[in-house]
Amino acid sequence: MQVGNVTTPFGRRSVTLAQIKGQMRTAEIKAGKKADKWKVFRDACEARVVLGVQDRALAVLDALLTFYPGNELSEDRGLVV
Repeated sequence: MQVGNVTTPFGRRSVTLAQIKGQMRTAEIKAGKKADKWKVFRDACEARVVLGVQDRALAVLDALLTFYPGNELSEDRGLVV
């Protein structure tokens, strides 16, 4: 049996089992999948309470998406603003 602490790559905050499960689901996404950036943003706004996202974070995301070229988010173009 292995014993240890799982932490995020950005510091010593603990990671929940739900977060690890979510990461595993995203690893299963097929290559070449695309999404409309504004639909993703609207979905995040509607689910903000469930996601635990603050209004300020959504405002920052809105600004970042504005500078992202094109309307589709894809692995091919990279997600760096």
